[in-house]
Amino acid sequence: MDIRKDAEILTINNLRKEYKTSNNKKLSVLKDINLHLSKGITAIVGPNGAGKTTLIKSCTDLLTYEGDIFYFGENLQKMNKTKKSLMYAALSEGTRNIYWKLTPLENIRYFAALRGIAYKKIKGLSSYLLNELSLYEKRNELIENLSRGMQQKVAIVCALAMNTKIVFLDEPTLGLDVESIINMSYFLTHNEFLKEKLILISSHDFSFIENTSEKVFKLQDGMIIEKIDKKGMNNSYIVKVKHSSGGLLQQLQYEVIESNGQYCFVRVCIPYYELWKVIEHLNKEGFNVIEIKCESVDIKNFYFNKTNEL
Repeated sequence: MDIRKDAEILTINNLRKEYKTSNNKKLSVLKDINLHLSKGITAIVGPNGAGKTTLIKSCTDLLTYEGDIFYFGENLQKMNKTKKSLMYAALSEGTRNIYWKLTPLENIRYFAALRGIAYKKIKGLSSYLLNELSLYEKRNELIENLSRGMQQKVAIVCALAMNTKIVFLDEPTLGLDVESIINMSYFLTHNEFLKEKLILISSHDFSFIENTSEKVFKLQDGMIIEKIDKKGMNNSYIVKVKHSSGGLLQQLQYEVIESNGQYCFVRVCIPYYELWKVIEHLNKEGFNVIEIKCESVDIKNFYFNKTNEL
């Protein structure tokens, strides 16, 4: 399926979801959700109970709902099972994504078979993903013998290996250490085979969201109330270094914004995964890096501060 630049992949119109409580009252979890998403990485943030997982489950046909969900203009409720299975893949929140008595490769084969996908069609991609996420050496070990972080990465591989146009990742960083989270962010944002896909992430990991997503929507009380578009933006960092000469820093082509005789503050605008190059360069030139502060789009402020509704 060819995707035109900026073509709409997922369209959600007036999506609503209600549950009946134990005393037979109605609880509205999703209230008139409207989203229009094209390729790229989009994130949904919001507190527990806001409806993030319910939204993903609705989009993957795991829940009944009111309203309309369209993939490439086709209504989800009118798609047959085969088409649905080839349209999207999902990582669910928690640990129930993979089978512990199978190996990573066996899990991939199993989920491919459920979708009617011949393993030979995704064998190369599967090996590539396992290698990229440092799992290839563990490909034949039982899941139950792997660490929590490795299990989570296997679940992510199982979702991505299906090679669908849309991938839902619900809390993808659960169980991952800091280095794995940074590597995961770099992998998602720099992998060519993901460029034409829509990846929708739900997460409480502000740093991961900030450094991975192009668009961020805030879901609160069952409604989308805010949006920021980070596409094309680099993070802006203030780096505090212990050195008295701002002139030397300027010769190294850093923007010095303050110098007080003991410390200098420089501003750099780069993706966060390249920040280590700046630190390495400054240290090599004799500038001791003391502190780094991000001053660009702050997902925490976006999350906690209330603004006008969309």
